[in-house]
Amino acid sequence: MQTEEKNNLAETNDIESNKNQNKFKEKLVALFKNNKVSTVLILLLLVVFVWFSIKIYINEKKFSNEKTQLITQYESKIDSLQTKHLKFATEVFSWSVRSELLRNNTENLNQLLSVFVRQSGADLVQLINPKNNIVLLSSDKKFEGTSLETTAFSNLTSTTVYTEENSVKIISPVMGFNDKIGVLIVVLNR
Repeated sequence: MQTEEKNNLAETNDIESNKNQNKFKEKLVALFKNNKVSTVLILLLLVVFVWFSIKIYINEKKFSNEKTQLITQYESKIDSLQTKHLKFATEVFSWSVRSELLRNNTENLNQLLSVFVRQSGADLVQLINPKNNIVLLSSDKKFEGTSLETTAFSNLTSTTVYTEENSVKIISPVMGFNDKIGVLIVVLNR
């Protein structure tokens, strides 16, 4: 008996809820019919809002891409200018190294190397003997006296820039009166 009453009560609640939903739908439809202009304006407002939201999203994405491209171009130009200025500084520095090598003044050369590293922003500066490829002087003292395997710079007659993945090497020959008396290598890590 109680289950029958519960079932009847549940059916009554379902019927009332359906009636309430139908009344709400009817009232909503009547509201829209009576206020056609307002309904159209609300729908138009929603369409405009969605359209502007999409447009803003597209513009922000475009702006972000352009910003990334400009930053990349700027960094590339800065890197090339820094390399160009360091190449010029290396050429001028090689003249000072030449005069000290001709005087056989290694103490002054060590001081010049340390000042050049501090002032130029270079990470490593080395002076190589061109005849046997041994590092005569280096801003990192652990390289002094070691031999370099490469002979790529033995035929250089002018300052050359080698760009590698993580660094830039500027190699400048130091010329004596008749022959090459040294090779200056300046390394700039990226």
